[in-house]
Amino acid sequence: MAVSLGTTISLAMSLVQVQVLINNNNNNNTMSHSINNTYEDINQRQEEEEEEEEEVDSNVMGVIIATPESSHGGTSPLIPQNERDGSDAEYEAANNDNDNNDDDNNTNKRKNNNIRQGFKDGLSKVKSINRDDLKLDTSKYLKSIIYGGMDGLVSIFVSVAVVASGDAPISVLLVIAVAKLIAGAISMGMGDYLGTQADVDFAKGERQRETWEVEYYIEGEKKEMVEIYCEKGIPEEIATEVVNILATNTKGFVDVMMVEELGITPDAEGEVAWKNGMVNFVSFLIFGIIPLLPYLVYLAVASVRHSGYRDNLPTFISVIGVAIVTLFGMGIFKAKSTQTSLWKNGLSTVFFGCIGAGAGIATVEIIKAINPDIDING
Repeated sequence: MAVSLGTTISLAMSLVQVQVLINNNNNNNTMSHSINNTYEDINQRQEEEEEEEEEVDSNVMGVIIATPESSHGGTSPLIPQNERDGSDAEYEAANNDNDNNDDDNNTNKRKNNNIRQGFKDGLSKVKSINRDDLKLDTSKYLKSIIYGGMDGLVSIFVSVAVVASGDAPISVLLVIAVAKLIAGAISMGMGDYLGTQADVDFAKGERQRETWEVEYYIEGEKKEMVEIYCEKGIPEEIATEVVNILATNTKGFVDVMMVEELGITPDAEGEVAWKNGMVNFVSFLIFGIIPLLPYLVYLAVASVRHSGYRDNLPTFISVIGVAIVTLFGMGIFKAKSTQTSLWKNGLSTVFFGCIGAGAGIATVEIIKAINPDIDING
């Protein structure tokens, strides 16, 4: 092993000392002793340097063993085969765990991004909804709502008024009114369903007929359309040109013919009958139960106070007030849906509702006058 720089310097200094001792003619014994001591110091220093180099080599070996792969991607030849295999397996397992964690993190990030994108898309769809589209959806069932609500409110009010005009107990009044409410709601819902389905079937049948006529007798259909446009004041030459253009598209031509000739709009075939019936049924129930609410409140209060149930007049007066307010509210709803006058619709709905209720009560009174033996008292 090569001698280090520090050892070389020490050796040179020792040789100088020897030379000095010789030049000074010191005692031979003393000189020999000094030379021996000097060589012993040199040997001791060499041993210390060798021990330090061995410690450095041991540390380097430890670092190499702890690192199973070299900087060039290969395995270190200084590690025994069995230790190197174990280190490689542990290293690969650690890498696999890191890869799995990275995959899980990427999957979670993708899920979070998809969720955020879904919320953004949902908000965009909500913001993109046109108010006019909502009005069309509301007006689609407006007829069923008004029809069922008006019938439910007026018919139940008349039932309550007839029973309340006598001396029947409130329990009898409620039994009759509830029976009328359920039967009327079912009847109105089924009636609306059957009527709407009849309109849909009629529209589909007319479309089939018009389609057949366009396919097999196109000139006759063109002539009919020209006549219709001429009746509206369009010159025959222009009407003929318009009809010829429309006839190039069979479906569009049939749609125009159904509107102009039969008065059937294309969306009439797309109506869902059971939805109209359900809307009518629910509307009848909601508006029909309103005249019963004062009696239900009266029964609850009377039950708490342990009082009688036969005082109908004050409660019936409150029923009249509630019915009028409800009719006016129904008119307001109609006006909001159709963008018409609020007061005009509200007052007209109250007016027609009062006519219906008055006619029902008047009928009962006329029958009682004709046949005085009829007794509706309890």
